[in-house]
Amino acid sequence: MPCEEIMPITRVPSATMRNAALIGVGVLGVSVLQAQSTAPSDVDVMNYALTLEHLEAAFYNQGLRQFSNLDIGRAAFARDLGETASNELYAYLSLIRSHENSHVRTLQGLLRSFGVTPVAACRYNFDFSTVDAFLNTARVLENTGVMAYDGALSLVRSPRLRTAAATIATVEARHAAYLNVLSGNLAAPDAFDPTKTMQEILTIAAPFLAACPA
Repeated sequence: MPCEEIMPITRVPSATMRNAALIGVGVLGVSVLQAQSTAPSDVDVMNYALTLEHLEAAFYNQGLRQFSNLDIGRAAFARDLGETASNELYAYLSLIRSHENSHVRTLQGLLRSFGVTPVAACRYNFDFSTVDAFLNTARVLENTGVMAYDGALSLVRSPRLRTAAATIATVEARHAAYLNVLSGNLAAPDAFDPTKTMQEILTIAAPFLAACPA
């Protein structure tokens, strides 16, 4: 696909994410996103998606190093699932981890195919001391990811990139549904998922960020 199908690069997501990490959620009112006079480019949106996928991949990588299969099977929420379902939890969470890492590699490859350097991962601040806290955070992140993709898809002009984002979004929705059920909620509580803007999503993500690359 020719590069002219992608709008000019403005690097909004990485700058916005860095601002969120350094100056906190409350000061995001004067952000790079607000300062822009034009819509974010396709590359901006895909780097924004990559920023979120980096976060999710790092989250599962850390959580599944921190907690064993036995830890997860003994968690409070697992006791209500029955022996068979609780025994499968670690495998399913490992599959989600694999998906998130695959999303990172796919988005990196797409960006490089357009001659763009993908945004690098941040350093993260995941504060969970129990399996239940880990699973609750996972549910929040996955549902946030769905809202992020739903809010950003209309901004992508390139059919190739829009298709890639859409196929990731549907998998994120499956993750969210699974984690909703694990936490005792409905898999799909509403007929339509809410959407959030890039700035709203980055504000939600800010507490998980310790520092991001320049």
